[in-house]
Amino acid sequence: SKRKAFARWVELVCDGDIDATEVVLQTIGKPRKVEDISELMESLADSSQAIEADIKDDETTLLQAAQLAEQRALGDFDGPPGPPFGPARCIAGLLAFAHWLQPRGYRLVDLDNDDDAWHAVVVKTEYHAELLELSNSLKIRAREPDAVYND
Repeated sequence: SKRKAFARWVELVCDGDIDATEVVLQTIGKPRKVEDISELMESLADSSQAIEADIKDDETTLLQAAQLAEQRALGDFDGPPGPPFGPARCIAGLLAFAHWLQPRGYRLVDLDNDDDAWHAVVVKTEYHAELLELSNSLKIRAREPDAVYND
C-alpha cells in the first residue's frame, strides 16, 4: 500500500477493505494526531471494523466481536455465556476473542481513550507491530488485551 500515517492505520484496521477505509477517511479526515478516538471508533464500528461499546454493555461488545470475525471470514465467534453480565462478561468476552483470533492469524488491540467504553480493533498478526508503531506516532494509546483485561 502507498498509504501513510493515519490513512495506513485505518487501512490496517479495515483489513484492506477499501470501501470501509474510504468511508472512515471521509468521516475523520487524515489527522496527524488523534487526541480523542471517539469519532474514529464510532466510524469504524459503523462499518463493522471495530468494537466500541459502553463498559457495561456485554451484548454489544460480544455482538461486535462476532461481526468482526464474520467480516474477516474467520468463522463464528461465540463469547462466553453469562452470568456474569456487564463489565465482567465484557472482559471475559474480549479476552476470549483475543485468544480465539491468534490461531487465525489476527490480533486484538485495545485502544485506551480514558472513558467508560471498550474500544478495540483487529489486525492481521503480520501487521501488528506496524499498527502499534503507527498508533504510537498518532498518539493512539494501543494496549495488549492480556495486559488490560487481566487487571
